[in-house]
Amino acid sequence: MSIPLRDQSVHAFLDQLASASPTPGGGSVAALTGALAAGLISMVCHLTVGRPRYAAFEAEAQAILAQTEAIRARLTDLIQIDVAAYSTVAAAYKLPKEDSTRTAAIAAAMVVATDVPLQIAEQAAALLPLALPVAQHGNRTAVGDVVAGAQLAVACVHAALINVDANVGLLADHPGRDAFVARQAAARAGIEAQRDAIVAVAMGRL
Repeated sequence: MSIPLRDQSVHAFLDQLASASPTPGGGSVAALTGALAAGLISMVCHLTVGRPRYAAFEAEAQAILAQTEAIRARLTDLIQIDVAAYSTVAAAYKLPKEDSTRTAAIAAAMVVATDVPLQIAEQAAALLPLALPVAQHGNRTAVGDVVAGAQLAVACVHAALINVDANVGLLADHPGRDAFVARQAAARAGIEAQRDAIVAVAMGRL
């Protein structure tokens, strides 16, 4: 039984990524990127909490930390969930064409394979409003890490939504397609402006 991606060493993960295997692919890498973004913001919160200089921000930093850690945990899970979604699609397409269940199996698999990268994008987008107050009031010596986290969060959104772009076109007749498109637009909305605000605030404090 293969080792889950979250339990592999960085070296092993990268070797598998660079191999001829189709998984892990872009979705898993997007989820990992988002988890790294969350980890950076969590780190700055940890470097802020307990420091007398930032006492006025401590309660908010602790609240933000709880949220970024929840997002990090979910994105970490989504690394493997994305692999499972791809595997389900591949298995559905391998069903014999004469199999009466094949069309329904492909449609059901494509719904999951569209929903998973949307979840990845949504989780990463949710980091940006959390990062702004950390950039404004968190430990000044680490605000560059908040910028790095914000940049990675935006990259995660865009990388994850590439898979949604590819899949949603195959769901033209599916009743959930419009909801997927709306979620996709919502995940993208304003992320660059939020990132730019974080960068501006952080650079003003460096």
